[in-house]
Amino acid sequence: MKKFISYFKDFHRDYFSVSLYFLIALFIGVLIVFNYTFNFEKSVINSYYGKPVRMFYFFLYHAVAYYGVLLIIWIHDKNKIEFTRKFWIKSLIGMAILGIDRGVFPFISDLLISDVPTATYRFYFKVLFNFYGFITIVLSLLLVKLIFDRKTGEGLYGLSLNKTNINAYFILLAIMVPVVYIGTYLPGFLEYYPTYKRSGGFRFASFYNFSEWVSVVIFEFFYLIDFLNTELLFRGFMVIGLSKLLGKNVVLPMAATYAVLHFGKPWGETVSSVFGGYLLGILALYSRNIWGGVFIHGGIALLMELFAFLRQPG
Repeated sequence: MKKFISYFKDFHRDYFSVSLYFLIALFIGVLIVFNYTFNFEKSVINSYYGKPVRMFYFFLYHAVAYYGVLLIIWIHDKNKIEFTRKFWIKSLIGMAILGIDRGVFPFISDLLISDVPTATYRFYFKVLFNFYGFITIVLSLLLVKLIFDRKTGEGLYGLSLNKTNINAYFILLAIMVPVVYIGTYLPGFLEYYPTYKRSGGFRFASFYNFSEWVSVVIFEFFYLIDFLNTELLFRGFMVIGLSKLLGKNVVLPMAATYAVLHFGKPWGETVSSVFGGYLLGILALYSRNIWGGVFIHGGIALLMELFAFLRQPG
């Protein structure tokens, strides 16, 4: 824990500015209020579900958050940030990967599971939804790594197990247990969680004649895999992968972009994702690995699933 505290002290020592953080908080707040007031992602972007242009709209939506925060940082102090050619290429590739990842799934599902039995389709759909990021994110970033960063020696943007101390993350996760439990009482939480309830797991288990708990374990396993993909893109590529180009400026735009990723979820979770993304971003920046973030992120997700299961009526 002392090391984590030293990370936060060092990050804020010559970086924190009340005016800068206020402007960025205001900007992110406007994005959140806009989305939930007009239900923008669900009613506008998702109206193009199954169409290639949806990937472009997701690219734009995230890019507004990412480059908007960087613009605020630049306006606040033009000496703090330099927009190099390599930065533009790598950051735009990151936004493109994110846009593709969020919009390409209908085409992947049509290709891979269109012919599965009707009773099992929804379960296969949900499991594939949690796994396909391995193709759109992990394999894409492996290619980016080979092109731009093959000589860094840090593994695939923080996937190296070097210098990984999971013990300290157990303490952080333990601190989050009561926070997550209180969060289960926020409006809309039980309408969204547990995510398993929308998976069709009961029909899947009945079709293959085994206990539904098998469906639960399968679903939650692949649900966790998705957090590895997410951490690799946001804390791995956007923080570790761009830190040599942006320095400490990698954290705030990543946190804003991460909030946009949560716009389809309850608003309380979106707000908390800003703080969570910010903290995990600092940890990734200094530790140079994402495994702690994977552990914390996945652990919180499982706690939310567990508490939601426990609070289900009957």
